[in-house]
Amino acid sequence: MRNRPALTLAMIGMLAASIPLLSACAGLMSGTSALQGEWVLASGSDTQGALIDSAQPVTLTFDGDSVSGQAPCNPYSGAIARGPGAGSTGPLEFGGLTRSEMGCAEQQQNELEGRYFAALEAADSVSVSDDGETLELTGDGVFVRFERSEAREG
Repeated sequence: MRNRPALTLAMIGMLAASIPLLSACAGLMSGTSALQGEWVLASGSDTQGALIDSAQPVTLTFDGDSVSGQAPCNPYSGAIARGPGAGSTGPLEFGGLTRSEMGCAEQQQNELEGRYFAALEAADSVSVSDDGETLELTGDGVFVRFERSEAREG
């Protein structure tokens, strides 16, 4: 019984030490409010050059810790494996993005879709403009710029 206060203090210390770790994990999967909603692809480039225009709007939607959208041909969805935490700028990593494999009618759109998904996978940083109207994804050889959709919620 004499060691009970020492055990209690040790457990409190371990709990206190784990709070920053739990907070850090929560920050990685925060569903940052600045990212939330639908974004429309405005421009982009990769190591092959500028991304061409899509036959339909290409979108990226953040909903909590999930992402979805419309690529040049197929809808897609996935998760945010690592996010910017409480801010609107910081590291970003998408979890496994899934999509249907329906081909586009035009080969050029198929190529754009492949490059778009490669750009998303290569992106490792996200930044939202101060006015909340522009979202940029960057990574090694990749720059993708989105503008907030007119069909925003709230």
